[in-house]
Amino acid sequence: MISSIRTSYEKWPLESWVPMLLAATVFAVPLSSSLKSILMPLALFSIVITPSYRRDLSATLYRPWCQAALLLFFMALIACMWSPATFNEKILVIGKYSKLLYLPILVVGFREPIARRLGTFAFLASMGIICVLSMMKAIGLLHFSGADPDMVFRNHIMLGHMMAFAAYLSALFLMRYCGWPRLFYTTLFTLFSYQLFFINSGRTGYVIYLMLMGLLAVQVLPWRKAVIAGLLGGVVVALSYVNSHVMHQRVDEAWSNWRHYQQNKDTPIGQRMQFHEFAKNLYQHHPWLGNGTASFTYSFRVQKPVASWEETLLEPHSQYWLVASEFGSLGVLLLLFFFGSLLWASFRLESMRPIAIALMLPFMLGNLSDSLLFYSGSGYFFLLLMALCLGEEKTKPESL
Repeated sequence: MISSIRTSYEKWPLESWVPMLLAATVFAVPLSSSLKSILMPLALFSIVITPSYRRDLSATLYRPWCQAALLLFFMALIACMWSPATFNEKILVIGKYSKLLYLPILVVGFREPIARRLGTFAFLASMGIICVLSMMKAIGLLHFSGADPDMVFRNHIMLGHMMAFAAYLSALFLMRYCGWPRLFYTTLFTLFSYQLFFINSGRTGYVIYLMLMGLLAVQVLPWRKAVIAGLLGGVVVALSYVNSHVMHQRVDEAWSNWRHYQQNKDTPIGQRMQFHEFAKNLYQHHPWLGNGTASFTYSFRVQKPVASWEETLLEPHSQYWLVASEFGSLGVLLLLFFFGSLLWASFRLESMRPIAIALMLPFMLGNLSDSLLFYSGSGYFFLLLMALCLGEEKTKPESL
């Protein structure tokens, strides 16, 4: 029995399973939280119990971004001491921040080029499936209940963010390759762009898409061609706005909500601004160390500052205001240290540099209007893809 297990391990060592488990996890994140919850522990466990990965992990702990992630998590842990929130509320929030502990393990897991390639293609494959299902739902070929075409598996905000990044990756790869791969990535880019502008109602996705396409032009084109590409892109977006009922409605709605905020605050934009204002008031009460872990959701539940909002609210739709209200100025500095150290590490990469920067900048921007790091779906999406990029730190540069 023991000799049989030893023979199987020598033939298929656990180390060889890590890239496949990581790729499967990346594939699952856009599709299913339940599937991700199964695959992620398996991938993490496989990395931790493998001696060669474990040796690399000890060195990774000294990276600035790793220390920043650990400090941010321990801030959430320590801030429980002065929080008025209930025990269950504190545990819930600590669980949200605990995913920061997985980042160094995931980075080590993506040290092999094959793991990064499989992970990248798994993400594009997952987004391709979502895109096709979304389109089939929009034209009436699928009739599953309980979801709009732009919320097949995730909400339209998260889906728009991921769809914009998938379009960026496809555009980057179609410029890197020739022949049939270019045709393949051109098709993906077209599908992702169409889904974003003609089906998805997430306004954050529109902004991130424009940001990423501008960044891509700067990354791969001479400045003159980048300017021309920017002008052409502006024309395409303008035509999409004119011809897309969904995009036209959502953009006009946002502009109307903003203009008439003082007259009507109970709009999607108005409520979000009220959440920000409430978080700001909490921050001003305790500006240095904040009100404690989970204090925002506790205070919102007790004080009911937005009468039109009757549901439980875990965060103020802004990662920065959430951290400021619960952890104070010290917490904001730790969050900026975390983002800044990741951005600095991204600039030090080779072949993965453009992808890492394209992941970082929109994520930092998106956290102004949503708590993307706090929530599981968007948080794991960011940490997995960021780990995929940072895995290059331990190997020689290569092209995807």
